[in-house]
Amino acid sequence: MSAAVEPIRIGVVGHRFGQHHVRTLASLPDVRLVAVADRRGEGLDAAAAQYHFTPYRDAGEMLEREPLDAVSICISPKLRRALLAAAVDKGLALFIEKPWASNAAHARELAEVVRPSRAPVMAGFSFRFHPAIVKLKGLLDGELGQPRMLAGQYAFGWLPAAGGWAWEPDNGNGFINENSCHLFDAVCYLMGKPVRVFAEGGLFTGRAMEDAATITLRFESGAIAALTCGGVGASAFVDFPRIDLFAEHGQARLQGRQHMWESLAWARHDAPATSQIMAPPEQLGATRYTHAFKHFCQCIRDGAAPSASVDDAVRSVDVAMAVVESARTRQPVCL
Repeated sequence: MSAAVEPIRIGVVGHRFGQHHVRTLASLPDVRLVAVADRRGEGLDAAAAQYHFTPYRDAGEMLEREPLDAVSICISPKLRRALLAAAVDKGLALFIEKPWASNAAHARELAEVVRPSRAPVMAGFSFRFHPAIVKLKGLLDGELGQPRMLAGQYAFGWLPAAGGWAWEPDNGNGFINENSCHLFDAVCYLMGKPVRVFAEGGLFTGRAMEDAATITLRFESGAIAALTCGGVGASAFVDFPRIDLFAEHGQARLQGRQHMWESLAWARHDAPATSQIMAPPEQLGATRYTHAFKHFCQCIRDGAAPSASVDDAVRSVDVAMAVVESARTRQPVCL
């Protein structure tokens, strides 16, 4: 009879957005949601009663008092540095929400803080772990062959409040960095290392920074991509994100719904019909973060490097900053 697996003990910092992490972690087997810290405390006590964790108003106190294996960081980028350093000093694994940082220099600063970590450090890009996109990645490594061209869209009917942290230059630094980074990571996961970016940006809703962009990318392999992203859509349309990908031996279509990859269709050039899968992430009690956190926890158990790495996180910020720079200078930006 095999020994029981000890649960991985996880804390969360930042309950406002972190409530999605709380709901996910509380539902995972072999995981114990130990504590959640939030300085404002809005809704924290009610959530603590529902999910049976210890609430804190101070993240430092939580790290000092609680025996943890890992911590999920859901506070905005400008508040993270000291907390990341404290977690690294304690040997804790880190799951760090997007956006990774406010700009390219900040991205590298935070990367240097966490690089000495003896435990796994994972960027919170949940997109790349949804079953449909994982299947597509496997097809590109197999029967479809090398990707050649991609058209992607992640545009929908929502923007952060005009005065919120997402628009502060030293914090979220705009919608392209704060939100479109999800698409950038997914595309780089499929296509490889980007080397050049050209973009046109839009200022359509009175925000101080671009609220939409059309983007072209070239990758180290010679592959190319065209992307459309932003928050200028109509909320009645929920079929986002979307990707059409053309590869060496065939073609694939990745379809999303409400921020999640949900279905995949593909065919080889010599195939008489398409093959398809439907794999909604939010089925059977799962959330859009379930597959990402399962990967994170397995990395902790195995002492392995996560798929969504610190380098991937830095790259997402580099792409976002290149989009903004290109849109403003009307020149391509080499990465």
